Amino acid sequence: MHVKNILLFFLVSLFIQSCSPDNADRIFLNCKIYSLDENNSIYEAVAVKNGLIIDLGSTAELREKYSAVEIIDLGGKVVFPGFIDAHGHISGYGDNLLEINLVGTSSQEEIAALVKEKVSQVNPGDWIAGHGWDQNDWKEKGWPDHKILDQAAPNNPVYLTRIDGHALWVNKKALELASITRDTKDPDGGDIKRDEIGNPTGVLIDNAMSLVYKVLPRTTDELIEKTILASVQNLITHGITSVHDMGVGTRTISIMKKLADYGKLPLRIHAYIDGPGKTWNEYLKKGSVIGYGNNFVTVRGIKLFVDGAMGSRGALMSQPYNDDPKNSGLMLMSEDEIYKVTKNALKKGFQVATHGIGDKGINLIFNAYERALKENEKKDHRLRIEHVQVIDPADVERFSKNGIIPSMQPVHATSDMPWAEARLGTERVKWSYALKLVLKGSPIIAGGSDFPVESPSVLEGIYAGVSRQDKNGYPRNWLDVMWLVENKMWVISKAGIPDTTIFEEGWYPDQKLTIHEVLNAFTKWAAYAGFEENKKGTIEIGKWADFTILDKDIMTIPPKEILNTNVVMTVVDGKIVYEKK
Repeated sequence: MHVKNILLFFLVSLFIQSCSPDNADRIFLNCKIYSLDENNSIYEAVAVKNGLIIDLGSTAELREKYSAVEIIDLGGKVVFPGFIDAHGHISGYGDNLLEINLVGTSSQEEIAALVKEKVSQVNPGDWIAGHGWDQNDWKEKGWPDHKILDQAAPNNPVYLTRIDGHALWVNKKALELASITRDTKDPDGGDIKRDEIGNPTGVLIDNAMSLVYKVLPRTTDELIEKTILASVQNLITHGITSVHDMGVGTRTISIMKKLADYGKLPLRIHAYIDGPGKTWNEYLKKGSVIGYGNNFVTVRGIKLFVDGAMGSRGALMSQPYNDDPKNSGLMLMSEDEIYKVTKNALKKGFQVATHGIGDKGINLIFNAYERALKENEKKDHRLRIEHVQVIDPADVERFSKNGIIPSMQPVHATSDMPWAEARLGTERVKWSYALKLVLKGSPIIAGGSDFPVESPSVLEGIYAGVSRQDKNGYPRNWLDVMWLVENKMWVISKAGIPDTTIFEEGWYPDQKLTIHEVLNAFTKWAAYAGFEENKKGTIEIGKWADFTILDKDIMTIPPKEILNTNVVMTVVDGKIVYEKK
């Protein structure tokens, strides 16, 4: 009799469950959901379970169809696929959050004062680090030297990273510890700036920075973990749900995996190995790592550098810089070297992403990639070129022809426009930071910020892409540019402004993207660049429940209002990882 009662209870329970609504972990409702699917479908509600999207529809439909552990009424907020930053530096950003922040400083004297303040907080002999200085923001725009830092920190070695990460400014103590003297030769792909009698001034460009890096104290695993956590906790406040992390080593990857094991990563990391060396050789032997820790850590690519940055005149150009006629930039890897790495990568199923800023550097990357592709039968390799800041228009069609992906950062254009034309001249600048030109030669652009070089704010990147203006709305026209030049906030070439229309409602406004294009760049196109378009990048049933929720509809508001829009919630794997208080 007892067994019969148990059986009856079980059957009744099954009947009740079959008549009740389906279960979901969470339902987000009363909102406007831009799915960005093929039909650009818009919904009012989404149901998630086990980290996946299980249904989409109206608020009424999903209320009736599902019971849920948690129902989140978004009160009319706007939901987008989770923002993906296709080019960032997680550890570097975390380091910067813990170092002296020099972004926006206006003079060497201001920086020296910040260094002096830091000296009072540390012990004699401790290294002092800072980041974000940019001589283009100073009234005196020449390179700094070590003397002012010597006065601020006579007993502490100091190293300050330029905003683009391609130059160091150090004091005499750091030069001495690194054994850098007038007799030290410039390393290949590097430049030690010197005074008129050959003594180092304290500025080191590109590969010359390694002379200081190699004498820095060894970073502990505890500090690496601290910087990663500081970084990712900040990134989710910008609505970022995934990052393509450019340039990591074995220790960092191991710590990321450990954090994933303990559920401490609030966003997904798609890591690219930091060039040829120990880590690369290790992964060539053991193969890629895809979807580790419930799809929170992937390692299937390598990051290379063909050249440096344009701000420090290290980008490799086919013609000399307009404002430095004896300099055409630096080659950090040759075409043959890039070809050999790419060839090995393709054999083992790895992706290659190569930093290329100057037109000659980009041309070399295309050449190397094409050589390797011809020797590999598989078609879908998705090789990438990172930044694509100055591209010969004749090379643009090589993207679609070879399935190569341009990975660009819209905000670089508006950050660099105060001096880019002076560097490049009035003709070459027309095909620089040329988002629309590149999009004519490629079906997609993977969007990123290059944090910590720039702010990780995706909304700022979207605004830059659609406006080609700075946060103050400049330039509105050529008169704005003349005013900025007169007040030493911009620098232009001696040729002046031959065509006033190039500043009409933005800097080279013909290169603006539409709001749809730039949103695609930070969602579905970035997902494709990481071989994950079937898992994320759009809001569709069966994909990961990664959402970015805003308080304004950036698809319909004027561009300037995008800067006044807030991320109110970030959802990763169906869980709320950030909520604005």
